[in-house]
Amino acid sequence: MMHPVAMDSMTPRDRPLYLDTLRKLRDGPFIKVITGVRRCGKSTLLDLYENYLVSEGVDPKNIVRINLDSREYRTSVKDADDLYDLVEGKLGAGRNYVMLDEIQNVADWEGALISMFTDMKDADLYVTGSNSVTPDIGTKLVGRFVEVHVLPLSFREFLDFKGSDATAAGRGMQAELEEYLRFGGFPAVVLTSYPELKTTVADGIYGTILNLDVGIKNGVRDRALLKSLAEYLIDNAGNIVSAKSISDYLSSNGRRNSHTTVDNYIGMMTDAFLLYKAKRYDVNGKTALKTLDKYYVVDPGIRTLVMSTWNDDYGRILENTVYMELIRRGYDVSVGRVGTAEVDFVATKNRERAYYQVTQSLADEKTREREVGSLLSIRDGYEKVVLSMDRTTIDDYGGVKNVNIIDWLLG
Repeated sequence: MMHPVAMDSMTPRDRPLYLDTLRKLRDGPFIKVITGVRRCGKSTLLDLYENYLVSEGVDPKNIVRINLDSREYRTSVKDADDLYDLVEGKLGAGRNYVMLDEIQNVADWEGALISMFTDMKDADLYVTGSNSVTPDIGTKLVGRFVEVHVLPLSFREFLDFKGSDATAAGRGMQAELEEYLRFGGFPAVVLTSYPELKTTVADGIYGTILNLDVGIKNGVRDRALLKSLAEYLIDNAGNIVSAKSISDYLSSNGRRNSHTTVDNYIGMMTDAFLLYKAKRYDVNGKTALKTLDKYYVVDPGIRTLVMSTWNDDYGRILENTVYMELIRRGYDVSVGRVGTAEVDFVATKNRERAYYQVTQSLADEKTREREVGSLLSIRDGYEKVVLSMDRTTIDDYGGVKNVNIIDWLLG
């Protein structure tokens, strides 16, 4: 008998990183645009923020919350004027907080936001939207917005949602990490009570992203090619690829295509936040390289769906997880090249930099020489770190920090 997809509790779990960001942005002179992959928790973040505002003494009458996916509004709010009039009619006396979910459902939503921003001087504006919003905000709302980019749960958030003890160590915590790497961090997956249904829920999310946010939104005709391309990129997350190499591979497997089509489809998947592109950077020459990028998957659970067994090439799964965690922590992340050697990540934020190598273990001498040696060849004073699953008393290799990946993810 098939069980329903049960959730533990529908009370919104805290997302402290993002909630703290919204607190800091409160009443700032710009529109807060919350972006991110489907089902990562954008609307729930607004629930949490609404609760926070009430706890701070804001009268609920001064919080205007409109979900434009609701049938009530899908039929009555068609364009910018409809949306403007609806919000204006709901404003209370004094300071108001306006929260609009799924803004892309309204024609000329950009015009509506600009008019509200211009006219409603006592309204603080927050919006969420699908990936169709993202390409427009940088041009049509330029100078008027700040983007808050939301990702699926981090490993620490995963533990918080499950109620696990984040201070636990040893095999128990490793088992938690393996569950996270296997099923991922989409809140709906983590909160699914029956383990046997987690994959079903994750598969539904992945299918909706690929078919709706990429395929239907962009009018993709060759869905089979799109599916094959997505599977190839997800399976090769962390490998250097080019549109030509991918095109040649797909052609050799009977999928007729062109380099241009492959390039366009990849762009659609990055716009939908299914994939993230990491450019390559010449550390010695201090220049960005223009060819042969890497792509990483937004959530490890999606990678599990595509691969035949979830822990194939465990090192690359860890690498993908570290990349997304660096993005979550606000770093600009590139793949480094040092002469003929490669550094997994060059992470930059606020003019500070750190270099990271990610490996399952440093126990093998050749592996240790390769991973540590690449970092030691960089002649600058920035932090250099090797992340692995090892538990050892050695915490430094000649200036290169040796850090357990679980400790780092929880840090």
